[in-house]
Amino acid sequence: MADGAFVSADIAKISKFMSDSEEAIIEFNAIKEEFNAINSTLLNKWKGEGADAYQQETDHILENIGGVKDVLDSINNGAVKSIKDEYTNLDNQLAEFNRNPQSGEDNGD
Repeated sequence: MADGAFVSADIAKISKFMSDSEEAIIEFNAIKEEFNAINSTLLNKWKGEGADAYQQETDHILENIGGVKDVLDSINNGAVKSIKDEYTNLDNQLAEFNRNPQSGEDNGD
């Protein structure tokens, strides 16, 4: 590492994933709200066994896809946060090395 080159750990893609996740949650919630509005309008006009079967199916779909925010929050607050923290720590160590490269060489003796 003592060749004089500046060394850094770039966490921009990790940070972008986290911010993109927030945007995806907002977009997904907007789609879900629109889906609910369309279904509500449809089911207010449609009656009978077909409407009941349709409502059961859409309720089932919403039940299964309802947790996008929970999934992304779990990923971001678990693995991604841990990776970002480790890279930030590495970047801080590399910054210190770049300020004082001789201190890194002394550790090998």
